[in-house]
Amino acid sequence: MTSAGYSPTDFPSTHRTWLVTQIAELQEGSDSIRTQAIASLRAHLLERYASPLSAYVQNSSIKRLGEPDEIAHDYLVRMLDDCSGLHNWPGSGRPLRRWLLTGMIFHARGIARDKGRLREFSSLDAVDSYIASEPSAEQAFERAWAREMLEAAFARAAGSMQRSGRDQQWEIFRRHVLDGQPYAPIAADLQINVQQCADATRAASQEVRSAIRAVLIDEGVAERNISSEADAILRSVLHGPTR
Repeated sequence: MTSAGYSPTDFPSTHRTWLVTQIAELQEGSDSIRTQAIASLRAHLLERYASPLSAYVQNSSIKRLGEPDEIAHDYLVRMLDDCSGLHNWPGSGRPLRRWLLTGMIFHARGIARDKGRLREFSSLDAVDSYIASEPSAEQAFERAWAREMLEAAFARAAGSMQRSGRDQQWEIFRRHVLDGQPYAPIAADLQINVQQCADATRAASQEVRSAIRAVLIDEGVAERNISSEADAILRSVLHGPTR
């Protein structure tokens, strides 16, 4: 999963995602709508990005500035105070995770300045070069982000299948793919055959892939990179980091 090759035209402009709608309401909505948008964005981004950003700090030189969880959480809270740091994201052409990671590195530079340690952390001045110089931190960030995206996709897929009366298909998928159970005991419990279990898993897998696609679009991933990003998420989370 890489950040290279994005341009503003890659952002799905014909699909006004939930995130883009919330950010627009920060600028265009009434006071009450703006307040609600800030609260929604704060909850959403803290849930999805506190862990990946903390993983980055934990595996980078930034951790010398303080506790990783505190640095990541403080950055998000400050940025989400009025969410002004998100205003320019939709037109940037960058995935949200890269936008937030860049912002956190600027935040770390501010911490270094406040502590009188700017000379020690002069590498933070060139953000892209700094990220490239610590690949293990970037990989840790990407893996943690992938886990968050997959969990969001699982929740989305489960909800969709349950609403459409396909609870059993999701249960089979969950037990076989997520819990690692063989088909035979699942089939016996549900009084169906093994082939029906395989068919159910295939259907649920397609639902999960569609859900991952929807989550990635909402996160601002370029349309041309959706399939490769989805595959990388599944490989990273289900089979460990790629080599």
